[in-house]
Amino acid sequence: MPKKPTYEELEQRVKKLEKEAIGCKQVEEALRKSEEKYKILTTSSLTGIFIHQDGRFVFVNDRFAKLHGYTTEELLGMEYKALIHPDDREIMAERASKRLKGESVPFQYEVQRLKKDGGTIWCEMIAAAIEYRGKTAIMGNIVNITKRKQAEEHVRALTQQLMKVQENERQRIARYLHDNVAQDLSLLRIGWETLFDGRPCESVNIRQKLLELSKILKRSIVAVRDIAYDLHPPGLDQLGLVRTVYQYCEEFAEKNRIKINFFAAGMDDLSLPFDTEINLYRIIQEALWNTKKHADAVSVTLKIVASFPYIILRIEDDGKGFDINDRMVSAVKEKCLGLRSMEERVGLLNGKMKIQSRPTEGTKICIEVPYKEQNHVR
Repeated sequence: MPKKPTYEELEQRVKKLEKEAIGCKQVEEALRKSEEKYKILTTSSLTGIFIHQDGRFVFVNDRFAKLHGYTTEELLGMEYKALIHPDDREIMAERASKRLKGESVPFQYEVQRLKKDGGTIWCEMIAAAIEYRGKTAIMGNIVNITKRKQAEEHVRALTQQLMKVQENERQRIARYLHDNVAQDLSLLRIGWETLFDGRPCESVNIRQKLLELSKILKRSIVAVRDIAYDLHPPGLDQLGLVRTVYQYCEEFAEKNRIKINFFAAGMDDLSLPFDTEINLYRIIQEALWNTKKHADAVSVTLKIVASFPYIILRIEDDGKGFDINDRMVSAVKEKCLGLRSMEERVGLLNGKMKIQSRPTEGTKICIEVPYKEQNHVR
């Protein structure tokens, strides 16, 4: 038989239970106050806040609902994917899945979202996995950046238009140099060399002077044609991007005594807009000139690969390398905008550029440019 507790022991147990009950009430009260504060903060927030669990919204604040044109009641229980633009839905679902599994994914990004009326808004979004009512959920906030994206698109369109005008002007100047200046210089050289044909000229000095002047004219003709070629590569229209780049690499390597290993894959059946081709060509041109001027490289490897939905361009040299942050700062101060120009052209193509470099370890540039499927087959 178990021993019966004494009156004093029973009294101590009662007091202990009373203390525990008081403690639970204090915890409950603290939780209630915390939830009230949380609701006040989220309701008055200037950013849209949401929580979705098992693929559906379990909490949204007023700002989030208004951004999408709904009421909070309409959104609770709705699938979170329904508010994501189809173009971004797959990658957002993949990131949400990885985040719930504890895998590393970007916590801040830009995404297109859908409104109730079918309109689209651009939002900057921050999201993280949390514990909500005993289960893992995803909490995030969004800010409407549609006006900023529209302004960026407007600037991009103006920049594209400006570059088109520049390319058209380059083409006009190149044709004039090739068809007029170079031709006139060629005729002048022919006339100079045949000036004394059929006439006796016994002066050796005069003949020597004629030869020297003829050589100067020849160098001028070559220089003018090189300038015309750099201004607008004529092969781009007839031969396409790959063969034009190949020819440029051969000529560049020969003139500058740099070994260039050029590889291309998946580009043969690709039909690209002229804007894409000329910008890729200019990027390659700028990269090789940067290598010549700054890298002291012996060899360069250049690869251009079409791997739908991207064209991937890799440029790697064995030069002296550089500190990327220092180079960017000094480039602005010295008004050397080679890398900036490349970044701008990549941006115009909605692409991405990554530079890897360290002193004495060479430089690697990786560029990814998207292209549309309808351009995949010529």
